[in-house]
Amino acid sequence: MWITRQLTPNFRQEYTIDTKILDSRSKHIIEIFKSLDFDEVAMIDQTHLLLKKYLFIESELLAHLPLCVLPNAEHILLFDSFNLEIAYECLKHNVSVDCVQGDRKSLDSLMSFLPHYHQVINNSHFALFEQIMDLDIKKYDLIIADSLLSKHQIDGLSRMLTPQGILIIRNHHPILMGESFVEKISDCADFFSIVMPFSPHLSILSDKSYIFASKAFHPLADMLLQKIDLLPQLQYYNAHIHENAFTLPNFLFEKIQHIAKF
Repeated sequence: MWITRQLTPNFRQEYTIDTKILDSRSKHIIEIFKSLDFDEVAMIDQTHLLLKKYLFIESELLAHLPLCVLPNAEHILLFDSFNLEIAYECLKHNVSVDCVQGDRKSLDSLMSFLPHYHQVINNSHFALFEQIMDLDIKKYDLIIADSLLSKHQIDGLSRMLTPQGILIIRNHHPILMGESFVEKISDCADFFSIVMPFSPHLSILSDKSYIFASKAFHPLADMLLQKIDLLPQLQYYNAHIHENAFTLPNFLFEKIQHIAKF
């Protein structure tokens, strides 16, 4: 039995699965499949995949990379993501995490898929909101959006950051969708002083890259090695991963060198 997703008109991925173990339909479609290679595979809206066996890779990277640049972060916003493992990793920094997710039914359907679901939901420093207008009026040190945002949304979230705040957003794959990859970097460049693409290793399993957009701090020049050293033992993230995530091949650097802000 196979599940297939079409990433571009000319490229698709196929995964061998054993059985479908969940089918939840609300504002989003959540399907979970049993997989010999990846433990379980969650497909969101028949497009985006979460691989349970390697969920820690992107979760650790998206949380610790910006928080090991910010010296005194207090307030974090996780926007439009079903991956509460990102919040779990953020909470290791003794911060408060607000999460905006408008589809609670779909989120709850991932209860057994997300390893630390209950620990996050029941944490006193975590709060879940249905929509962004429900948030208390305050500025965030870091906003993480594991989703593709419009330029209008990027502008809106940039206004919710502190003067030294950081925005992490999903971007397209730089090879599979090169034009869209460059366009999203350009969208961020209108609102931030530093705009740099990065991606996890083992990205063959993903169609995503990410953007580090900052008003003040540089992801490499301001990396806090002492803060990284004080983290508990992690499965993926370390100082070398942090640095290498921003490494670009020459042909990609040439495409964005006059658009990104290094």
